[in-house]
Amino acid sequence: MLYAATELEVCPTGALSFRSEYDRRAAGNWDESAQTRTTTVCAYCGVGCNLTLHVQDNEIVKVTSPHDNPVTHGNLCIKGRFGYQHVQNRG
Repeated sequence: MLYAATELEVCPTGALSFRSEYDRRAAGNWDESAQTRTTTVCAYCGVGCNLTLHVQDNEIVKVTSPHDNPVTHGNLCIKGRFGYQHVQNRG
């Protein structure tokens, strides 16, 4: 069974993407080489999933999880995958 947050990770064609990635690509300012990556632990439940925050221009642009993580195997629930958006809510 696939969940919305997992579909981004397993889409075989790459047709699904983060909204932030889509918007930045459309504006012409998506630059993976300019992104820093920080590994942290998800705070939403007690499982302890590892998150990799991709940051560009001081903004989290997407969240992934390492494929070799024994807990997530690269997959995240919807809160883990998209919960970062409340950090950047500008009103």
